[in-house]
Amino acid sequence: MINKIQTSDNPLLNSFSSFPNEKRVRKGYLSRRYHNVEEADTFTKVRATVGAVAGAAIPLVYFAKKQNGGIGSLNQLLRINYGLKEFITIGAGSILGGVAGGMIGEPEHTRKGKINEGVFQFMNCSVPPVIIAGLFKLGEKVKHLNNVPCKIGATGIGAVGGMYLAAELSNKINDPKDLYPDRKLTIKDALANFDDVLGALVLAKFKFIEKLGAERLLPAVTAWCGYRAGVSN
Repeated sequence: MINKIQTSDNPLLNSFSSFPNEKRVRKGYLSRRYHNVEEADTFTKVRATVGAVAGAAIPLVYFAKKQNGGIGSLNQLLRINYGLKEFITIGAGSILGGVAGGMIGEPEHTRKGKINEGVFQFMNCSVPPVIIAGLFKLGEKVKHLNNVPCKIGATGIGAVGGMYLAAELSNKINDPKDLYPDRKLTIKDALANFDDVLGALVLAKFKFIEKLGAERLLPAVTAWCGYRAGVSN
């Protein structure tokens, strides 16, 4: 009597059964969808988290002290007046911190991967807001473009166009000779770029955004980008 063999409904995943180490190959494929050769261990995740949070906190504290003259409470720390400089600096700090934390104790090839992902995340953290800020400046000079609908449109154009431009630039920087497959945008990247949209809304000084205190979320959202770079391998 032959027992019924259970197969996967996914023909691609089912094809892994021909490999001697089926579970390992299957896990490797699924992990590559998230730009990992293998899932980061808990210690790496902790290091990347600590690094990303510290990297975002250092410039945040600096700007809070500079603008407010001191830090009397958490609310005072988080409610700073954001410009393009503040937004990109805090984002860069979180990515540098996440990569630095994630690299501790890692082999050379893994460190290289984290640096590449750090470049990708930084470009996505800086290129879209630069484009959006430029469109805002243009709108200020053209009277009929200086309104809420146009600013919202500029935010959408800058965020989407900036993501693709950032991906192209980061691939050129990381692999100038085009020896490896390009790092592609994913749904996670689009979700992570929520910081660009949120940052643009803060930069646009929309009244409802100011009332919500949405700028307080920016350090946490940018720290997520740093964490992703830190756990990438």
